Amino acid sequence: MDQGRLEFPIVHSLEAQPSDDGVQLLVEATAFDGRVLRFAIPVDNVKHFIAFLLVWVGQISAGQGTGDEADAGMAAGSLPIPATSIAIGEPNGDEGYLGISVGRAELVFSLPVSSFEPLGQSLLMAGTMPTARPS
Repeated sequence: MDQGRLEFPIVHSLEAQPSDDGVQLLVEATAFDGRVLRFAIPVDNVKHFIAFLLVWVGQISAGQGTGDEADAGMAAGSLPIPATSIAIGEPNGDEGYLGISVGRAELVFSLPVSSFEPLGQSLLMAGTMPTARPS
């Protein structure tokens, strides 16, 4: 993609591995034209990088409609992320916080407090044994 005089290759795949000292995440991004872009992110900054990307996707998506087809496609093509912990923060007015950790990286999402009840019910349902019935 050409933005004026700057060129932004469109990436179609990513591979990563930790640096030998475990301090950085070494990333190779492959563009559709075959070029490989290499960069490193300090492990402690991965959460900021992910948050940055998610904030931008949210802003870009805000003006675009998300119908049922988009939701179904997103679920089918999503990679499951192995969360190591989940926490709920104290609500601030009509806003509450959901923190999700993946190793040392923690992302905090703000949600309307009204979404905590259905979220909690879903978690309770998912956590029940197949033979147990929720009360």
